[in-house]
Amino acid sequence: MLSTLFLATACTGIARPEGWAGPTLVDDRLVASIERGEMAAVDIQDSSGRVLWRFPLKDQRHPDGGKINPEAIYSTPVVADSIVYFGAYDGWLYALDLASGDIRWQLKTGGPIVGNAVVQDNVVYVGSDDGHLYVLDAASGQERWRFKTGDAIWTTPLVADGVVYVASMDKKVYALDADSGEERWDKPFKAKGGLASTPVLVDGTLLVGGLDSRIRALDAASGEEKWQFKADDWFWTQPLVLADSVYAGCLDGKVYALDVNDGNLKWEQDTGAPVRSAPVLLEDVLLIVNRKGELYGLDPQDGQLVWPLPIELARTVLSDPQAQGATAYISAQGGDLFTVSKDGRAKLLVLTD
Repeated sequence: MLSTLFLATACTGIARPEGWAGPTLVDDRLVASIERGEMAAVDIQDSSGRVLWRFPLKDQRHPDGGKINPEAIYSTPVVADSIVYFGAYDGWLYALDLASGDIRWQLKTGGPIVGNAVVQDNVVYVGSDDGHLYVLDAASGQERWRFKTGDAIWTTPLVADGVVYVASMDKKVYALDADSGEERWDKPFKAKGGLASTPVLVDGTLLVGGLDSRIRALDAASGEEKWQFKADDWFWTQPLVLADSVYAGCLDGKVYALDVNDGNLKWEQDTGAPVRSAPVLLEDVLLIVNRKGELYGLDPQDGQLVWPLPIELARTVLSDPQAQGATAYISAQGGDLFTVSKDGRAKLLVLTD
């Protein structure tokens, strides 16, 4: 199965991890991984593509004296209060100054970091392959509390209404008090496979996909299952919810549109290659990107093609696009950055130092 290849090359325990961090747009700059194991800020004003800073610099060190070598970056950077937060394959969570790229603080976890960090109310939440959710002071990196799951956490925590929802490769979803880390549900929800899809919350319903080829809707207050939908391969993308529809890409190559209330299938569209990148909306066009770097513009109402043919980037794409109005920014494997417009035009962003 293609999913076996994804698991073998995705995150941990491989000789040469590549990473698949998506870009983050902040005003007139993109913060993105433009080379393996390197984070950078790129000026996109007037399409200049000028690199403002790179991290790490030569011979930068950890507090213990070891040389900084992120190896690969899977974690899409998150920016809050002019600080860039991201985790790396080396197990470190980095907090960098947005303007300069200087290190504000750094924290070592017990394993590679694959999911994104979340910053809310001056607190950082991030999961690690060591199975822990780390909760830290955003300004200093000082630990507030941590929670241990039964296996690796490859997803991004979801923080809402004083609750942290965490999906783990131990097949469970946890609901934790955001202040104390105490469990809110009587027991975690348990699926039939590991959970690598970041949850989404909408109107009291938690949506999460898994390696059991199912996407599920859970009651956010109790963790009880409301419905489930089964496909032919793994769900590894974060679902997108628009009105009463859930859009989810799957490693079977299809994107599914489901009714958010009962999980009934509205439509499906086959892209011909695994979809790990999350769907995004470019105004009224649903953008789907598959592993082969083929971009589909779809009508979200019926799944029909808006663009007559897919755009071919001729690059492998596993990262989540960043949408801003009628434009999306996409990071391909190897660090190439593309812009895509809602009318189906793609452009490689040429970088200069």
